This record gives sequence, structure tokens and C-alpha cells, in this order.
Amino acid sequence: MQKAFFISILLISMATYAQNKIHYNFIINTTFMANDNFGNYDEYEDERDWDIIVPRALLLRNGFDVTLNNFVTLGLNLGLDWHQNLQVLAIPYYIDSKFTILKGGNKKLYIGGGIGKLVKLGKAFERGKYYKVGIGYQIAMDETHNFIINIDFHQKQIQGFENGRLNSLSFGMGMSFL
Repeated sequence: MQKAFFISILLISMATYAQNKIHYNFIINTTFMANDNFGNYDEYEDERDWDIIVPRALLLRNGFDVTLNNFVTLGLNLGLDWHQNLQVLAIPYYIDSKFTILKGGNKKLYIGGGIGKLVKLGKAFERGKYYKVGIGYQIAMDETHNFIINIDFHQKQIQGFENGRLNSLSFGMGMSFL
């Protein structure tokens, strides 16, 4: 209950301070690995598999960002991570910060990081801690829409993995609204 109260107060404070500088974002990330079936015959598709790399995980992110000034943005995010080959399903919620490195016109290059937890909603979901660092490029399409490209390193601390961690590097694209 205390955590929910703290998060509510934090959101209200951020919204009051930011006024009209709040943005909703949605990003789809994926990880890639070497194809274990490269060159093998696929009976389902009736052809050989010539893909060198294949996507291995799908990471969906959405949340609200508050622009504090020209260089700092804070946000609260919720995601869904599906690592199909490892049979891992996780829901991270985390606080995210972005720091602008270069800004010119309607474009922005930034670095960011986040820290949070994994929610266990049932037997299929994992519980643990979540960390993220990355770099992104944001292009304003108009006053209210931005296109986002990013590369992020994610670490999920989950029991049962080597060293207790699941590390992944993802490439993503998304949009920012409002």
C-alpha cells in the first residue's frame, strides 16, 4: 500500500510540475541471436532455412515521460517481455530517466537508464529485479508525435538462470504522443 501511495504522489507531483510536458510512449523491442537451424530443411515451410540471425525475444514497453528541462526526462513504464526460446514471461515496471546528449531542431540523441521490478501475476510470470541502460534517437514528426529508435541492454535478476541473471541486448522502434 505504501508503494502505491508513493507512486501516486510521484505521478501527481510530476504532472503538476510538468503541466503540458507529459508524453505517452510505446516501444517494441526485439533481441536477435544466431539461427541454430541455419541451412537445415524446414518441413513446415518446405524450404531450407537461410536466415543467419533470428529474433529471439519480444519486449513491449509503454509509459509516461515528463520533460523536466531541455536535457532531462523522467518516466514511469510498464512492459511485457517474452523470451520464447527460454520460456520466460515477465512484466517489468520501472522508473526511467533520459539525458539528452545532442539536440538539433526536431531531433534528439539521448542516453537512458531504468530500475524496477518484475511483477508476478501468476505461475507463468517471473519475479525479480529489472535494470536497463541504453541509447536512443528521437525525431519529431510534428508538435505532438515523435518517432523513436533505441538500443537497450536489459538485465532481469531471476532465480534459476546462470548467475541469477537474464541479460539481453535489444533493438527497438516506437512512438511518443501528446
